[in-house]
Amino acid sequence: MTIQPDHQSPAPARPATLHELRTALSRYGLPGDREQFEQDLAAALDASPIGDFAAVAEVAATYRHRLTLRTDEQAMASLAAPIGGQHWSPAGDVFARVRAASGDR
Repeated sequence: MTIQPDHQSPAPARPATLHELRTALSRYGLPGDREQFEQDLAAALDASPIGDFAAVAEVAATYRHRLTLRTDEQAMASLAAPIGGQHWSPAGDVFARVRAASGDR
């Protein structure tokens, strides 16, 4: 028996610096995430008192969490899951799998 290769890219490591976060948002984020991050970061930085960057840290944590959700197969599958009275369909199942596997652009 042979082991089949995993065709999905591995989840990125949790970004530890702003540079790593920017890089991860560019690669794994949804369209516009990187630009919105830059705007939110600039606004938090401009509003922060000198020496108190809690708002900046909160912006970074928010976008790191978004990346975690974006690269988590179960989280993405739950977003594609039927809501309310919708029923399962083969096409819907395929769509959910494609969305879950599309972490690598």
